[in-house]
Amino acid sequence: MGRREANKAEKLERILSAGLTAFREEGFAAASVERVVADADVARGTFYLYFPDKIALYAALADRVFAPVEAALADARAALAACPTIEATFPLYAALGGRLAMILAERVDEVRVVFAESRAPGPAGAVVRAGMGRIIDATEGILADAIGRGELRPHAPRVVALAIVGGVERLVEAALDGDPTLDVTLVPSEVTALFRRGVAPPGAAF
Repeated sequence: MGRREANKAEKLERILSAGLTAFREEGFAAASVERVVADADVARGTFYLYFPDKIALYAALADRVFAPVEAALADARAALAACPTIEATFPLYAALGGRLAMILAERVDEVRVVFAESRAPGPAGAVVRAGMGRIIDATEGILADAIGRGELRPHAPRVVALAIVGGVERLVEAALDGDPTLDVTLVPSEVTALFRRGVAPPGAAF
């Protein structure tokens, strides 16, 4: 990377970092481009070289959560399709749970910013709901594939996908709130076990 490209990348990272702080501390509606450029120590015109508006900055930060989650789901879907037996799928579901937990742990501030706007009526809420919709769709696809291969009992995959994503969302909220009764290290294994026992076909070995 040349000096010019490195300088551009450094400015972008400063803007993203300043935006993350502003959204976390003030919420999307109250946070201003003026604060972001001041905290990032860049000119207002420089901001607009990277983002057309505040919502584009917010979407870029939200994508730091959604993109790796979607990638993890896509990888899991491909790996599950190649499994030779039902039993071989179980470690993959567990690995997916662990990977998702790691993503969320590494992006705590971004997750907080996303969850803060998840039910907001404005544009930031729309960004979050679109991202969550993609995650639900991907989860539904994994379930439908598994039903088609006979790896899971027949069920309504949309309903189960909504239940899984909604349950994980509530667990993440509890973890972010510092719920002292929640042992976050047990979340991946417990959620995976609950899922397996709920939708595995009769007679499947665990």
